[in-house]
Amino acid sequence: MYATYCLRADELNEGLVQTLKNTYQQREIIILSKEDYDEELEKVRHNTAFTEKLQQRIKALDEGKGIVKTMAELEALANE
Repeated sequence: MYATYCLRADELNEGLVQTLKNTYQQREIIILSKEDYDEELEKVRHNTAFTEKLQQRIKALDEGKGIVKTMAELEALANE
């Protein structure tokens, strides 16, 4: 189960705490500050974009659109 509650700290009350206890019972819950949540969300977005780029590049290689070089050719380029 995944749920997000957005509220200010001064909005926390005993009723909400009891609702969380009843809903999640013995399961662990994680409470993040808005800043931490935003940081984690940005990591996910970045990782998703990176994964998409990687998949596009792998597809291009599978389609024969890559450049093939031998190790000797690469070493020669590095020494130029």
